[in-house]
Amino acid sequence: MKNYYEILGVTKTHSDDEIRKSYRKLAMQYHPDKNPGDKAAEEKFKNIAEAYGVLTDPQKRREYDSFRKRGGSFQGSQGKPGFSYSQEDILKDLFQDPRFQQMFSGLLREFQRSGFRHSSQFIKKSFFGGKGSLFIGGIFLFGSMAKPLLSGKSSVLKSVGSAVGSLLGNKKVVEKNPQSTTYLSDLNTVYHTPLTAQELAHGKTIEILVYGEGGEQTLKVKIPPGSKDGQKLRLRGKGRIGPLGRGDLFLHLVKKES
Repeated sequence: MKNYYEILGVTKTHSDDEIRKSYRKLAMQYHPDKNPGDKAAEEKFKNIAEAYGVLTDPQKRREYDSFRKRGGSFQGSQGKPGFSYSQEDILKDLFQDPRFQQMFSGLLREFQRSGFRHSSQFIKKSFFGGKGSLFIGGIFLFGSMAKPLLSGKSSVLKSVGSAVGSLLGNKKVVEKNPQSTTYLSDLNTVYHTPLTAQELAHGKTIEILVYGEGGEQTLKVKIPPGSKDGQKLRLRGKGRIGPLGRGDLFLHLVKKES
């Protein structure tokens, strides 16, 4: 049995507002685009939504707390286990909850401002494995979530060689247009990119997704051999979009255990 309190970093005494704040913070932290290639982060992204779906649903939370209190032996009606919801059941109910829809639409705007994917296709893939049948009835296509924010765009695969950016380390970046330096720096996006020691030493080609005027775009980026933990790879013009231009995307290379 998953410990939903631990997953969200809350306790039984935390209020719904505190639980919501924790979820929003973790959703930004574990968004797949901030952790490209990290399967654990992708699973965490889904698990925190599952935990939120249980802890903010009074009935599910009562059943869950009773189930844990009795060591998993609690029997519900007709002799069935007191907590028998699958992850898919929990997430489906969650995304049909108007309260969550309102909160999540705001979170999607945060994803958009950060240059992260936020389309309906991304939501379906991340939470439901792309199963369209789960969206019958307009789970995503009504109310505040029916806005262009969720409009689907076809993905474009583009190869980006290692020459697209420069490894920065602690070096200062000098923009070509100093007049817009401050403004454009506010549009910069940083993706934490975990790599093993071997991948840093020998290089690796990874795929990342960015969102621009043309919709979602998949980029193939070659991490150069000899890269170091803590270095940054810069992709010019792939950050967030603003009225006066577009910021840069930085891949922050982080050494992980093999």
